[in-house]
Amino acid sequence: MGKIRILDDHLANQIAAGEVVERPASIVKELVENAIDAEATRITIQMEEGGISSIRVSDNGVGMDPEDAKLAFARHATSKIKRERDLFAIRTLGFRGEALPSIASVARVTLTTCHDPSKPAISVRIEGGEWKGSEETARPRGTDVLVQDLFYNTPARLKYLKTVNTEIGHAADVVGRMALAHPEIAFTLIHSGRELFRTPGDGKLLHVLYALYGKQVASKMVPIHVEDMDFRMTGFFSKPEVTRSSRSYMTLILNGRYVRSIPISQSIVQAYGTLLPTGRYPIGVLHIEMDPKLLDVNVHPSKLEVRLSKEKECCELVQKGIKEAFQKQTFVPKATSPTKLSPGQGRSAVQERLDLEPPSSFEMAKEKKVSKPVYQVIGKESTRFVREAGLNEEKLSFSTWDQRRKQKEEEKPVLQEENQEETRKEEEKLRIETESVLPNKDRLPYMLPVAQIHGTYIVAQAEDGFYLLDQHAAHERIYYEQFARKMGERNHRQQPLLIPLTIECTPSETKILESYLSYLQVWGLEIEPFGGSTFIVRSYPDWFPKDSEEEIVYEIIEWLKVHGKVDTMQLRDAAAKMMACKAAIKANRHLRQDEMESLLSQLRNCDNPFTCPHGRPIFVHFSTYELEKMFKRVM
Repeated sequence: MGKIRILDDHLANQIAAGEVVERPASIVKELVENAIDAEATRITIQMEEGGISSIRVSDNGVGMDPEDAKLAFARHATSKIKRERDLFAIRTLGFRGEALPSIASVARVTLTTCHDPSKPAISVRIEGGEWKGSEETARPRGTDVLVQDLFYNTPARLKYLKTVNTEIGHAADVVGRMALAHPEIAFTLIHSGRELFRTPGDGKLLHVLYALYGKQVASKMVPIHVEDMDFRMTGFFSKPEVTRSSRSYMTLILNGRYVRSIPISQSIVQAYGTLLPTGRYPIGVLHIEMDPKLLDVNVHPSKLEVRLSKEKECCELVQKGIKEAFQKQTFVPKATSPTKLSPGQGRSAVQERLDLEPPSSFEMAKEKKVSKPVYQVIGKESTRFVREAGLNEEKLSFSTWDQRRKQKEEEKPVLQEENQEETRKEEEKLRIETESVLPNKDRLPYMLPVAQIHGTYIVAQAEDGFYLLDQHAAHERIYYEQFARKMGERNHRQQPLLIPLTIECTPSETKILESYLSYLQVWGLEIEPFGGSTFIVRSYPDWFPKDSEEEIVYEIIEWLKVHGKVDTMQLRDAAAKMMACKAAIKANRHLRQDEMESLLSQLRNCDNPFTCPHGRPIFVHFSTYELEKMFKRVM
């Protein structure tokens, strides 16, 4: 007997489900595409437990008669194509005929549909690929598909699903893309009885953008319209002041189908040119209409990847359209008023002058602000004295304990006799702690700043040559360790806001942010739901980077969206990196001599003073031997 045999239909459908049904969002995508092809003008998606328990997609489309309802679950059954040449001019979203039988093979499916309102509707039930019967029922014209107990018969697939919030986030992203692709259809997404978002279905793309991203983003959109002999492009893209840290906010629609195209996405970013900061991407949607013969959508079962016959010409037209639209705009961001504080707050939320001078270790230990004292920074006069006298580091690089103690003795009032013994013990303890954390000179040599290049790099002299420092990377490292330490503390001094900040999220971002509100509250970042996909920031810790609060919150949400479920340590590390990057001094910022000295002194106290939080080097070292060799002093 031979080894090769033909698989039965049930097993073949389960194998096909591995390609078509990856997660609940895949089922939502397939069912919504069928509803769109059925000429529906209203589509409602209801989900329970992220779609694992149940998914219901209802529409008011043309529906099916009883014969078609039964035949729809047969493999490779479709009404979208009839002959081979139809594959080269596909105008519908679903055409493979694998969606319904694949879904029915791994779940319990009930399909209720009505084509003629004057006749009874038909309800069909299939469980795990097995026919369970049909019956007449009543419903308006259209189709309702209920998918329950996903992967109940394939537990190996079920265990690879993510959390409920992650799965509903993926489903919300799919429905949002569908809504952007078809603004003429009214979409409603409901999860566990709560409406996540709704689109009006009035055919206006800007209204869909408003429903997904909120008023603040929608009000800063630039319309795009360009066409040639092969392509017609319309859409909206955000002004350069509204950006995100990933490309996922750029939606590309080809002939009504959401697709992914790296070349076209790159063309969009290139069209912005120098208007976009490094690592930032715009928000927007681009509709491209073309002859279906120029487009091959039969590349992958998910139908997200396509091939274009004239891809180069399409990319060039994309760049042309965006550049022409931007040439008519004035990109001057409006000035925002400083954040107001509640009465009684002594500090303003406006950007403060950069304070690079840390307090002395004596003061910090005395106020019990930190667990260990830090080094005392060289003052401007003492640094000048070091240069003129030629003294070594050990004499004046840090104030000795005796000098500091005498100085404090002169400043403080005379103590009563009974308090002198207690004070002496505290000072002795402080002396021991200070000596225990003195820097290792072999790890990082003492460096004296002598110049600044282009307001970006600091030239520092050392015994073994000189060092070139990136001031932003150095300050970023300092702030990163400070913020990471602050977020590890239990008690935070909060700064209430008289006028709370408003944060508008997409439906998928809403679920993610809701699940991490308690984590953020521990840091002193108080965020509350404000209805729908809107949140308000009522207060933030007083050490939060000024004038970057809203941007940092958005970046934390985006980071969580990309990384999914994370623990507290991962979230704290990522947030510390984001805040450090925002708070650190930037390039082309000219520093005074004392500011450069203070920056280097603070850097010496870091646990890792060699790289920034993102791994970029802080120092470039030029040894004395290399200098002498360059000038032919040694051969």
